[in-house]
Amino acid sequence: MAKHLARIHGTEEDKVNCPFYFKIGACRHADRCSRIHHRPAFSPTILIKHIYRHPIREAELKAASEGKSTGDHVDIDEAQAREDFLVFFEDFFEELSKFGRLEALHVCDNLGDHMIGHVYAKFSDEEEAADALNILNGRYYDGRRMEVEFSPVTDFREARCRDFDEDTCRRGGFCNFMHIKPVPMCLIRDMEVDAEEERRREEMERLERERKERRRKERKREGRRDRDRDRDRDRDRDGEGRSSRRKGGSGGGESRSRSRSRSRSRSDSRRRKSRDRSGSEGGMDA
Repeated sequence: MAKHLARIHGTEEDKVNCPFYFKIGACRHADRCSRIHHRPAFSPTILIKHIYRHPIREAELKAASEGKSTGDHVDIDEAQAREDFLVFFEDFFEELSKFGRLEALHVCDNLGDHMIGHVYAKFSDEEEAADALNILNGRYYDGRRMEVEFSPVTDFREARCRDFDEDTCRRGGFCNFMHIKPVPMCLIRDMEVDAEEERRREEMERLERERKERRRKERKREGRRDRDRDRDRDRDRDGEGRSSRRKGGSGGGESRSRSRSRSRSRSDSRRRKSRDRSGSEGGMDA
């Protein structure tokens, strides 16, 4: 039973878990879906929802605001739309590369409400993806507030529409699989090199800051040690001074004691001489 459940998980046979959300990280039924959407707590892939301004949708909104009817066809400047997309892609690649090495960055060309403007970024490490989510979520880009979440998509081969890649998809922009906008590989390679050099430069700057901070703390500790040594030296000098004064005071007492002893000895000698003299005079009188 367990093997069977593991085999059908995320497939059309799975009647509990939504296969589209598992493969694409988005479902056209959203929270109304009858199957479960397992939102990962951690993932190397983040999804930035509805952040890319699709030129067709933008043209439709502009025509609607001007009261014009677009029908089934909207005229757009393909060259300008391509240039705007490449600028958008470079902006996001440069910003996301600050958090770590990107393994994939895909922008959806779909027009369905549940996928339009979605940007998927897969990092080489889950912690890098978590850092990007924590920093970018709630920030603004081009007047739009970024809504960022972890995505269950880790294999884009299962998520992308193969017919779109072959230019044969009959569903058009409303296909439920990813229509990933193509980006020249030479541009991606150049941006990867630039991003790697920038990360290396930032790492060197970080190490230099840490070295300076360590030197500053060492100088501070050395200054404290010098002050402690000076304080101990002054304390020792004060102790030696007090000791010498005590010794000097006790020597004076001894000299005074010896002086008093000599004085008493002289007094005793005078008294004995006086008694002897008195005795001799009395004998003579007799």
